[in-house]
Amino acid sequence: MTASSPPVPHASSPPSPPAPLLQSVLDFGIVAPGQSGPQVLADSLDLADRLDRLGYHRLWLSEHHEAHFCWTAPEVMVAALAQRTRRLRIGTAALLLPIRNPLLVAETFRTLSALTPGRIDLGVCAGVPADNMALAALAGTEGQQGEGEAPDIAGLMAGFAPRLARLVDYLHGRFPPGHRFANAATPLFAAPPPVWVMGSGPGSAAAAADQGAHYAYSLFHRGSRLDPSVPAAFRARQTGGRVAIAASCICAPTEEGAAAQRHLVEGWLKEDMRVVISGTPDECRAQVLDLAARFQADEVILLHLWHDHARRIAAVEAMASLIHPIALPVPA
Repeated sequence: MTASSPPVPHASSPPSPPAPLLQSVLDFGIVAPGQSGPQVLADSLDLADRLDRLGYHRLWLSEHHEAHFCWTAPEVMVAALAQRTRRLRIGTAALLLPIRNPLLVAETFRTLSALTPGRIDLGVCAGVPADNMALAALAGTEGQQGEGEAPDIAGLMAGFAPRLARLVDYLHGRFPPGHRFANAATPLFAAPPPVWVMGSGPGSAAAAADQGAHYAYSLFHRGSRLDPSVPAAFRARQTGGRVAIAASCICAPTEEGAAAQRHLVEGWLKEDMRVVISGTPDECRAQVLDLAARFQADEVILLHLWHDHARRIAAVEAMASLIHPIALPVPA
């Protein structure tokens, strides 16, 4: 009886390569003092073209209803920019869902997805316009409150989670058989775009996880806790979801230039936003990598705090050359 041969040891599997950190840009379309609206709009079109050529992952477009913004309906910009770019993903960051009709949003974005398959992203949030008169008009409560009385902001924002659930219902046809929307919102032949929830706290992260959406955690809003446990809790509840972090950035050729711009910007940001990243390209690169590792982000979204278009493009080009593509360190 021969002795059995010793088992052949299995070769250890090589470690998985680190995931690439995707780079995206957020555009507000702000018309700063001394600027013209048509030129700022043209600059946003040029920004999309540059990002497309540089290999950026995505361009996010915000929704604001104050007078100093270039657009109020980002879905119109999504349609225009998706048609003039070739590879760049285009998304909204974010539609103000408390003042939106979920069915109309679903129909709009399924149409956008039909026009530009595979490159549209639907980002929503629980925010409302800062302009109370615009908010009342959009919410359909204009004239219902007393003079100088603000609309019921808390009530509108409290309706975010159910509106998000109904939006996902319409996008994916989550209705009983035989229901008018059991096959989803029109157009039926279009694939639903990925849904992202943009937020700055645990409530938005939980809402995203509950509806199977991805989550973008804002670090630049003053209300943000800058707490890594927020995206970590999202990942624990939604294992297939992706996490992005949104950070404001001042990237300049010199430390002195970055410091001067930061001093200027912080004068008009006031209580609404904070500067998260600033410095030379090398310094900004290190800060981005540190934040991505700290929050275990799949994507970083940079809001470049330059009103001068040439300065913003220079920052976009500098950051692209440094961190696209770049690998996140593997967690210990």
